[in-house]
Amino acid sequence: MGVVYRAYDPTLDREVAIKSVRLDGIDEAARTGLEERLAREARAAAKLQHPNIVAVYDFFRIKDRAYIVMEFVRGSMLDAMILAGSRQNTVGIVKVLTQCASALDAAHALGIVHRDIKPGNILIDENGSIKITDFGIARIISAGATETMSAGMGSTVGTLGYMAPEQIRGEAVDGRADQFSLGIVAYQLFTGKMPFEADTWIALSYKIIHNDPPQVTGENSSVTASMQSSLERAIAKSPADRFPSCSAFVEALSTGAPITAKTKIVADSVADPIAPRRNPFFLIPAAVLLVVGIYWMYLRPAAPMPPPKLEKTAAMPEPVSPRSEPVQTPAAVSTAVPSPEPNSQPFPFVSIPAGHFFMGSDTDDVGERPRHQVQLTQPFQMAATETTEAQWNKIMGLKPSESKLPKVNVSWFDTQAFIGKLNQRNDGFRYRLPTEAEWEYSARANDPTDRPRNPDEVSWYNANSGQHRHEVGLLMPNAFGLFDMLGNVHEWTNDWFDAGYYADSPKVNPTGAKTGTMRLSRGGSYETRGMQLAVIWRYADPPNQKTDEIGFRVVRSPAGITPH
Repeated sequence: MGVVYRAYDPTLDREVAIKSVRLDGIDEAARTGLEERLAREARAAAKLQHPNIVAVYDFFRIKDRAYIVMEFVRGSMLDAMILAGSRQNTVGIVKVLTQCASALDAAHALGIVHRDIKPGNILIDENGSIKITDFGIARIISAGATETMSAGMGSTVGTLGYMAPEQIRGEAVDGRADQFSLGIVAYQLFTGKMPFEADTWIALSYKIIHNDPPQVTGENSSVTASMQSSLERAIAKSPADRFPSCSAFVEALSTGAPITAKTKIVADSVADPIAPRRNPFFLIPAAVLLVVGIYWMYLRPAAPMPPPKLEKTAAMPEPVSPRSEPVQTPAAVSTAVPSPEPNSQPFPFVSIPAGHFFMGSDTDDVGERPRHQVQLTQPFQMAATETTEAQWNKIMGLKPSESKLPKVNVSWFDTQAFIGKLNQRNDGFRYRLPTEAEWEYSARANDPTDRPRNPDEVSWYNANSGQHRHEVGLLMPNAFGLFDMLGNVHEWTNDWFDAGYYADSPKVNPTGAKTGTMRLSRGGSYETRGMQLAVIWRYADPPNQKTDEIGFRVVRSPAGITPH
């Protein structure tokens, strides 16, 4: 249906995002209607001059495509904060909601209802500020009349789980419908869950219209009874029972928050967790204002021809198989983004939750076949970066170093010695190498595609590395907040190599073959060719192998919890 491009405006010397929507393949009347709809969207959004709303700059049409030019936001979607599991962070949650409410009230004052408030349409930029995007399904309300889009008889616009009852019923809506949606977002931020869930849209619609959601206080001890009452009022079934404005809702919510949190909000403390601290998920580039989720299909590169086998050298481990684009299989994935651990030096860690994903490929050689579903039942924490030379020297008791280059020329046995030193600290965690499944799950970071769409921004590989290592953390992290998962250096895992292991590996918590002669490493290196950057690639080497392209990163779990 459409694509979002990151572009450059030479006249005003700025980056912009351009939403391109296809108008071909439909009759002229429908094409004209769609173009009018997009122009209406642009006019509506252009009215909204607010620091927490993505600005719209221009609208034009060229042949069979329409284009909307808007502000480019470098940041992440609010999903990141929800998936991080920061449910106790009342300060940060209320600050997010305060900015959202301010933006929505400004739109409502102009007669514009967003109609699709959800975490995917709320961005956190690299300065920690909220930006609401995609007023593309808003309707202009003026003089008591509603400017209706040609959405079809009996249809609704919005995302069902966040829609107010009156919106589901197809009734006229105003800003209180956006307040309901913001209340659902608040519920998610405090609980990590949706208040209404069902297997079918009919059942879900019924629950939203008729049922009361579980109380937030039962899911989050930091939510007071007063906060619970504010949330209940915001998502009341009748618009008349809700607050007069979104800001009134958030003010009531913050008034009922613990006094320590309210004091910090008023003071706008420099320690505010929403402010940038090189927290990686705020740095993920987002070409904002999605047309529909399937636009990724247009951004993805075409499937390449399988590259030739690499010759084995002392510097490059042999890949188990060549690379080709796998058949995509949808998967429900439970993911997380960085949750910085205080006092975790010398390593910054991010929290990775339990979840499931599709691992491997159906189109590569036997070593990566078949594509199969894997479930990880225990959360764990993974180092945000590859182990650096400075970290290595500190733990191993060597001469202090400031080097942030990844440590290389370490055998698998060397990593075990290093991990043994870490565990001798008795700091409440047990350290180890990731299993191959944990590594691929973390590298995918809720993305079912196998190769990066923007390799130069996330990977050091042969096209941009200059054929040498680079300091960790210089490029963009993935959606979990992990740096260099597909480039810089390969990374040892804990698994033995077995070319046929995927064919009958356990579906739950696989740990690799029971024994073998070679250990597996994952990820690309600074010598890897672009077509070979893929989360599915497996490399096998003797455990005593040392090269200047193999390093490692560690994972950890709380002591007393035995990893599966």
